[in-house]
Amino acid sequence: MGSGGGFSLKKAFILAGAIIALVVGTGFATGQELVQYFTAYGLGGFAVIAVFAVIFIYYNLSFARVGAKERYEHGNDVFRYYCGKRIGTFFDYYSTLFCYMSFFVMVGGASSALQQGFGIPAWAGATLLAIIVVLVVSLGLNRLIEIIGVIGPVNIAFFITVGLIVVVMDWPHIAEGLRAIQESTLAGAGEGEGIVRAGEHWLVSGLSYAGFVLLWFASFMTLLGARNEPRTLRAGLIIAVVAICAAIAIIFMAQVANINTGADELFVWNAPIPNLILAERVWPPLVFVYAVVVFVGACATSVPLLYNPVARFADEGTPRFRVLAAVLGVVGLAIGLFFPYRMLVNVIYVLNGYIGAALLVFMVVRDVRGRRDRDEGEA
Repeated sequence: MGSGGGFSLKKAFILAGAIIALVVGTGFATGQELVQYFTAYGLGGFAVIAVFAVIFIYYNLSFARVGAKERYEHGNDVFRYYCGKRIGTFFDYYSTLFCYMSFFVMVGGASSALQQGFGIPAWAGATLLAIIVVLVVSLGLNRLIEIIGVIGPVNIAFFITVGLIVVVMDWPHIAEGLRAIQESTLAGAGEGEGIVRAGEHWLVSGLSYAGFVLLWFASFMTLLGARNEPRTLRAGLIIAVVAICAAIAIIFMAQVANINTGADELFVWNAPIPNLILAERVWPPLVFVYAVVVFVGACATSVPLLYNPVARFADEGTPRFRVLAAVLGVVGLAIGLFFPYRMLVNVIYVLNGYIGAALLVFMVVRDVRGRRDRDEGEA
């Protein structure tokens, strides 16, 4: 994928699909991520969406601009551009580690989805995901974008459709669900037990959500900026943001309306895969289809997350690259199976969101200084 040529709407949709696929991982698809970051705040979830959208567009445009300007071979070099050599090196290695830790979350989500949907042992689903992801990563960045760029739009269209059907069916129960969240009158909850939240306030949740995805996108968007026509990439980003925010709003309202829906001590507010409960509300056999879609989405998101650490330490296309992909895939598989999925989402995503927010401060300062220097130079 070169950066030459003019604007291409087809390429914009492919890039939008790749961006969507990276955001819509297992945490999103299973609904676990949406419960913690959006649903837990009731109507405040819409404020979380707004905070996320503004920050997400800002930093991705910034990464793409730097990528187009500097033409980095390694996307992680963008951290030194914003933070200087020492702090930039910290973010470089930390971002690599975080992308790899996020791969653990995808492993846990994929295994949980197939286990809850089909009764397949967790190790079997996780192993299948690891094999698929290692094979796709070995193909390189260009083929990676082409593959996940198709999966992303298909998956998000499916999630939006299911969410819309549930919202239409259960619209009268939204007010009841909002009260249950506000008053903590949750079905099956023990004393002191409630919805796991990403932060104490919706603003903290929005910053954290944008922050943890920032670390995923830093290297990825920098490379896309270096290899794609700017207007096409910007259009792809806007298309992706509109689709992602629409999906979040629809699905989290469907969750609100069904916050106490469930059985056997598993309800939307505490189930490992809350969206499977929503799928069952539409049509019980849809649970199986949803589980497959979650698995495919996990594979699509896992690919760039594993690609990042592999590409950081090996040149694409070399035997070292393929061997490292296999080794990191197997290690991530083992770790993802060892820790509970809900814990992986809450600890890895939330804590790392604050690190991403810190990087955002460096970015704003660098951009403000750059604009001031340009203004002074033109004076």
